[in-house]
Amino acid sequence: MLSINTEKKATSLVLTLSGRIDASCAKDLETECLEWIEKGEKQMVMDLSQVNFISSAGLRVILLVAKRLEPNGGRVKLAGLNATLMDVFEISGFSKLFIIVPSVQDAL
Repeated sequence: MLSINTEKKATSLVLTLSGRIDASCAKDLETECLEWIEKGEKQMVMDLSQVNFISSAGLRVILLVAKRLEPNGGRVKLAGLNATLMDVFEISGFSKLFIIVPSVQDAL
């Protein structure tokens, strides 16, 4: 199960995610992000400090969101990854594709 809370901070939309990001809920995250992009959001920070698992479906959604933001000069920053999530991002090569910072405050 994935919980998604959004809050506008400065010029970024912060998505605080908690739980698991897997095939059963990745579409919900995708829908939420794409709706915000359609409303004009360009800068997103995903707070993953409360996420305990991410599958390839979750990684795909984060990549898709980044690709949608890029043409408009936007980007996704990832914050608060625990050691397990950081391993997933490093092994998949995603750590080279995204700005990964310790906290939301660092991302802003």
